[in-house]
Amino acid sequence: MDRNRIWSYETTPTKPPPLFGSFFEGWSFGKGDIPLTPPPDDDELLEEEFVDADDTSFSSRTSSTDLHPHPQSSNSYSPPVTYQPRRKSSIQVGNQVMTKLLQEDNVKSAIEILQQALNHLDMAQQEEAEDKYAISKIYSKIIKSLCDPTISKIVDEMTPGDRKSDIHHSVLWRLFTKVVESGHVLQTDAHLAVVNTLVDKGQEPLALQAMYTLPRKEWDTSCYRTAVLLHLMQHPKQIIEAQKLLSDYGKPYLEIANPTAPNDLPPLRIAMPLMTEITENDQFKLWMLYQAALSRDNDYWTHEMQTFEAKRKEALTLLEEKENDTIDWALEQFNIETEKLKVDRKSTESDNTMIYIAMNNNQFEYAWQVYLAMADAVNESTPCIVMHLCWVAFRQIPIADVSYRTDWETRAWSVYSRFMCSEYLHPDQPEAPSFLHDILSIATHTPEVSVDKKTRYTKAMSIYNLLSRLHFDKLLCDDRVIEPLICTILYECKGTPMNIVSMCQKAFEIIDRKNEIVQRLPFDQTKQAPYSIIWGLLILCLKSGDETHFQKVLTYLLHNVLETNRACTLPSSILAPIQEFHDLYTCNRKTCYFQGYMFRYIRYTDDLDNTLPIDMNAFGFLSDDKNEDYNQQLLWRSNIREPQEPDIAMAILMGAALGEKLVQKQMYFSTKKAKALIRHARSLTFSSDP
Repeated sequence: MDRNRIWSYETTPTKPPPLFGSFFEGWSFGKGDIPLTPPPDDDELLEEEFVDADDTSFSSRTSSTDLHPHPQSSNSYSPPVTYQPRRKSSIQVGNQVMTKLLQEDNVKSAIEILQQALNHLDMAQQEEAEDKYAISKIYSKIIKSLCDPTISKIVDEMTPGDRKSDIHHSVLWRLFTKVVESGHVLQTDAHLAVVNTLVDKGQEPLALQAMYTLPRKEWDTSCYRTAVLLHLMQHPKQIIEAQKLLSDYGKPYLEIANPTAPNDLPPLRIAMPLMTEITENDQFKLWMLYQAALSRDNDYWTHEMQTFEAKRKEALTLLEEKENDTIDWALEQFNIETEKLKVDRKSTESDNTMIYIAMNNNQFEYAWQVYLAMADAVNESTPCIVMHLCWVAFRQIPIADVSYRTDWETRAWSVYSRFMCSEYLHPDQPEAPSFLHDILSIATHTPEVSVDKKTRYTKAMSIYNLLSRLHFDKLLCDDRVIEPLICTILYECKGTPMNIVSMCQKAFEIIDRKNEIVQRLPFDQTKQAPYSIIWGLLILCLKSGDETHFQKVLTYLLHNVLETNRACTLPSSILAPIQEFHDLYTCNRKTCYFQGYMFRYIRYTDDLDNTLPIDMNAFGFLSDDKNEDYNQQLLWRSNIREPQEPDIAMAILMGAALGEKLVQKQMYFSTKKAKALIRHARSLTFSSDP
């Protein structure tokens, strides 16, 4: 991609192809270099009348910097010039600079005035008489003028040699940031002129930052086009961010996460008044611009896309030719695969493969369009592939982009509604647990809404209740289905004590049903539960103080883990909540030998095992930093090495552990001590039963 100029989609064919119907058939694109924002027209600028401000109003223009110093009479005494810390009028400064910029001979004088004014100009606190619209208008014209190549060349000549290479010291960037930081909104064409100038100077990252300082409600088509191309100019390319803009383009409003509590408060809504007139044709043009820009220097993806589209076009042509073939119709009656059926089957397999390839290249929107173009030509592999596409796309979108996450969640539910309990997705199918894992994971991380504070829990339980009603036992005991359900419950395990107890009971209701089903299965189909899920269950017990369910977990660890595999080493993160539960609920006597057992150095025992201390808190999170700041806690992890651990850990931190003061202590862990603590704690829970 030519980084020296942001080009326009106006270089695409004058007659664009029909909308998404023939979207995959391949099109050529022009590669002209047409700037988005033309240079400002001097005639247009001259139409505006500017009032000259008195030069004496600018105290920053001292005699050393004044281009035309006034001679002083030798017969008169002049007191020394003192700086008056009086704020100058932004309108006066703007008019003074703009008037001189319009005069070719006074451009240098205007730049001198502007450079001096920037040192003291405070635009954040304006006098009541100053009109914010007037300030925006005058400074938009100044900034557009500074972006003009002729004036920009003069500015560069006036810039000291040691600062020419640093854009942050340029008068354009200093003035631009001064206006933006003061809360004023520049006119869109002036804003885009700054962005284009930064691109011309090879400052693509800075240009992208400048683009997003324009409030989103002010964005029009040119802004979206510029922003999409800027994301593709970054290194590495920001493909997901560009696709997010494609999704936002044309929406009457956007939703962003509430910065106060992004996971617990409803999102904020931003109106987009300039998007009300956007048509489907406009959206298609932006999509084609994105594809053309992306294919310029991505040879692998371009080759894969063009190869797929060529094969697809060939298959569609062949299927149309065979549509009314009577011989094929006769053979189909005897379940004989005809050439038409063979082409259709291979075309479906090619579509599924392309969805997977596009997903791996972060081409989520393209992959979704491939799925939509398949229509009814799907097979048993399609549901799992498309649902995984939705989950991967959803997971990679930042939490703040609520609108884009909601789009992919809506798509995931449409896939679930279409394929669940259909001929293409059987409960015994190997892909079925993965299909449910992905939709449940999306439900677990769905944004909160004001009408339903427990929307995550409601959505996840609707899927679980369906599986229960239909008696899909194989799915009800699959850990890929259980894990996101436990995550959902951990997210909701906060608030009132009644809600915490209710969540704990629901989690063990799911686990008890799983264990009941497993007991009916042949022995070779049973397997140990992941430590991550056991850890999550222990946290629920610790949060609710439920001794009955705590005893169930200890019994499982003792009989199904420790006794069946004596060489097994439990992760120390599991022992931390067990120790805390013991100290708080089952044996809170200070005389108990096992009080704080794992967090104390035990002579002889720890000497023989060469036990080294580990920094860990009561919930089982490791940390090398004593900082208890909330942002630091989000980086905590356990020492459980399983694929499910990151999701369980995040659910604990954002749910059950939210608001808890987790203090790091030194744990002296050994397998011998772990087994002794589990046996002791289990014996206490049994002795406390009535």
